[in-house]
Amino acid sequence: MKKIIYPLLLSLILSISAKAQFNHRINTQSCLKPFYHGVASGDPQSDRVIIWTRVTPDTNQVNQPIVVNWKVATDTSMTNVVQSGAAVTDSSFDYTVKIDVTGLTPNKFYFYEFQVGNKYSPRGRTKTNPLNNCDSLRFAIVSCANFEAGWFNVYASLLQRADFDAVLSLGDYIYEYNTGGYSPNANVNRQWSPANEIVSLGDYRMRYSSYKLDVDLQRLHQQFPFICVYDDHEFTNDAWMNGAQNHQPNEGLWSARKAMAQKAFFEWLPVRVTGTTNPNQIYRSIKYGNLVELMMLDTRVEGRDVQAGTTGATVNSPSRQLLGTTQFSWLSNKLSTSTSKWKVLGQQVMMAPLKVFGVAVNGDQWDGYPAERDRVYNHILNNNISNMVVVTGDIHTAWANDLPLSTYNSNTGAGSAGVEFVCSSVTSPGSSLPIGGAAIQAANSHIKYVDLTEHGYIIMDVNQNRTQADWFNVNTIDTKSPAFSYAKSFYVNNLQRFLNPINAAAVPRPSVYFTKAPLCPRTLSPTQVDELTDNSPTVLSIFPNPTNKIVTLQIQHYISGKLTFNVFSMNGVLVHTQSSENNESGVSKHMLDVSNLTSGVYNLQIVNGSYSKNIKFVKN
Repeated sequence: MKKIIYPLLLSLILSISAKAQFNHRINTQSCLKPFYHGVASGDPQSDRVIIWTRVTPDTNQVNQPIVVNWKVATDTSMTNVVQSGAAVTDSSFDYTVKIDVTGLTPNKFYFYEFQVGNKYSPRGRTKTNPLNNCDSLRFAIVSCANFEAGWFNVYASLLQRADFDAVLSLGDYIYEYNTGGYSPNANVNRQWSPANEIVSLGDYRMRYSSYKLDVDLQRLHQQFPFICVYDDHEFTNDAWMNGAQNHQPNEGLWSARKAMAQKAFFEWLPVRVTGTTNPNQIYRSIKYGNLVELMMLDTRVEGRDVQAGTTGATVNSPSRQLLGTTQFSWLSNKLSTSTSKWKVLGQQVMMAPLKVFGVAVNGDQWDGYPAERDRVYNHILNNNISNMVVVTGDIHTAWANDLPLSTYNSNTGAGSAGVEFVCSSVTSPGSSLPIGGAAIQAANSHIKYVDLTEHGYIIMDVNQNRTQADWFNVNTIDTKSPAFSYAKSFYVNNLQRFLNPINAAAVPRPSVYFTKAPLCPRTLSPTQVDELTDNSPTVLSIFPNPTNKIVTLQIQHYISGKLTFNVFSMNGVLVHTQSSENNESGVSKHMLDVSNLTSGVYNLQIVNGSYSKNIKFVKN
């Protein structure tokens, strides 16, 4: 979604950034070593699920393959093991590990963990999907988490309530901007890593790394399977198939940047690779028995034509596309052949029209692609496809919409193709529209609810008779707190295509609750306890290695004070040194220019106060 920053606001942001150089950086949890980024699961099916972790290599493991053992059990003590194996990871995967565990029992909770040497990851919890009959499901729906805009209390709130089966993450999981570049929160002063706008593969990896060190996000991943799609900020603002608003010629080829962003997305999130011709394909189907089929879409970079506003010959062209021919054919087939009662489209940008003073206002939404929207609607109606529900993120605000045709009647709901639930943001700022929610609803009779300011999430409760969305708001993003409040609810009945209001949130079924996984690894040995008291800097990543010119490091340093980087040849001669004057501890990015060094292997010493760490790199 395009951000609009007026000159006065921009001046304020720059002022805040200048005054808040010592921001709250993210920090690692030492008890997780070397699995600092925790564990995660995702894309569950009735017989399989993806499990994920990332190993931070020890200094003697950099540039070497690492063997990672894994196992899945039915108990938190990991004694009743049902599947196990080993995988190899290395720098080509940024030391991430992603296993598609098969042969599991439908509709069952499992626990999983990873092991490298004598060190264990935290245990994760996940759950497989029902195979056939299913009476009830609940999904938490989230989007738009700007790390610098506030605390991730949405994730903390969801973890506390724990009354859902899976998390649907509908995009903008990360943001690409430089530090202070988009809506920094002066009350929080959180700083992501790297501080620059992310453009390179190393940058994208580091940004995911800094997000996955957030405790609230990490723990929510640990306890629930995620089903993720990307939006624009996993690339850059207002991305489309062949470019983006926030991609400039001096930032390299768009095709290269897009490929690097997709590679990092698939490395760092528990997303199953489903594409046969395109390994970066994210549109895919996830079935929950006879009740729900999730059809997760890519309305961003798969087949989107360039944004061109909301009026004119280009926008109104009958050949204009948002999904692309291949994805549209896939979606049409899925909608026509699905045997599940509810067809849920998980996607990025609002499908329902939105007009202000009689004019559509956002060409990045489906309003900028009316012919594609008509094609979807016509396929649904011409094939008598019932029970389509669209869930959407992107615009940092909450909406409940009918999906109107030209014959729409707001009093009866007749002439609606389906319904849409739009979730607000985790932290990203709300609307800059020139009118309020009441005026929007008065001008758009199909819009039944809108909230333009609050941050929060949706709990979507589905049963055989209806699908209900409950909006909840977190009380603040300025201080850490899981507190939340109920906002609004709407439901759609089986075989209806329009929304009905209700004044209470759905009650979760008792079986949705289950034992949570413990937060840190099992009891540590004395040697491991000693390691946790070591305040030497931790190298989370070094990229690229080998290098031609620049070595980029992501480092956790625990002691405030200067960082010094000494490069020694293998015979012990000091050949390069530089320092960083930033006194704040935490995770940060550092770049060493080693272009003047001759080819060979070098030893890099990182000094922080009385502590130091040594790591090898190769200069081509």
